[in-house]
Parts: sequence; C-alpha cells; structure tokens
Amino acid sequence: SIESQISVMVSQIQPHFMYNALTSIAMLCTIDPNTAQEATVTFAKYLRGNMDSLKQKAPVPFSQELEHLKKYLYIEKLRFGDKLNIEYDIKADDFLIPLLSVQPLVENAVKHGVGMKKNGGTVTIASKESENAYEVIISDDGVGFDTAAPQKQDGRSHVGMDNTRMRLREM
Repeated sequence: SIESQISVMVSQIQPHFMYNALTSIAMLCTIDPNTAQEATVTFAKYLRGNMDSLKQKAPVPFSQELEHLKKYLYIEKLRFGDKLNIEYDIKADDFLIPLLSVQPLVENAVKHGVGMKKNGGTVTIASKESENAYEVIISDDGVGFDTAAPQKQDGRSHVGMDNTRMRLREM
C-alpha cells in the first residue's frame, strides 16, 4: 500500500540525519572543498537509493544493500570522525534481502550505541552463510541497553525497527 511505502521512506530518511548531513557538508565547504564535493555526490546517491526503494518491491542482492549502507556510513563518519569506526566481516553476499532492511539496524547501532559513548566506538557489519540460512549481524561496542527491559514509551518513533520486523516477517 502507499501508506506502507511512505512509512518505509520516512523510517529510512530520518530528518535529523538529513540536517546533520547537510550541516557537515556545509562546514566542509570552506575547510575541505574536495571532500565537501565528494560528500554532496555521495549524499545525492544515498537519497536517490532511498527514493528508488519506493518503486522496488522485490528483494535485492545483499551486495547492493551493502553499497547503500556504505554511503550512509560515509556521511555519518563525516559527523563522528574518529569516534565512529566501521568494520566489515562479510563472508557471504550472494543472497537476497529486503531493500533498506539493514539500515535501521545500523542506524540504531550508530545513534544509540556508539553515538552515546563518550569516546565513540565500532559498528560491525557481518554476514555469513549457515547450513540453511544467511545471517546478517549488526553489532556495536557502544553503551548497551537492557534487552529484557520493556521498550521505553518515550514518545519517539520506533517505526524503522518495527518496519524492518514487519517486512522480514512478510518474506
């Protein structure tokens, strides 16, 4: 439905991420114009990937999803600098996955894990093939949280994670 398409788009392009990206690029314009130009092009490709996802119903190769994630993380790295380390442990990439289904997990790891830790940390994106499945594992060494605690009713939208759960169940 059009509503679910819109909610996918909204959940994938958080307004704060857009503001932060543009602010980072604006600051780079005077101190490092070449990087500012590269960042602008990367951000445009990132946005195009999200817009294209509105038309895309079928799952996509994980390798394509990973390329899109790398654009997102490039932009986050502009903001966090050395406080954000990204590691990849990709042992399998020849499988299909719902489009933009990994990004909310990575975004959570960056924002709530590493972003809340004074000296930052590392987000790891891993994939592997087991006997009867492919696994994508997003982990971070950030501040952590109590997984047994009920989800906070903090007025914040958790649509990104809820959307991802729903889309994976539908598959």
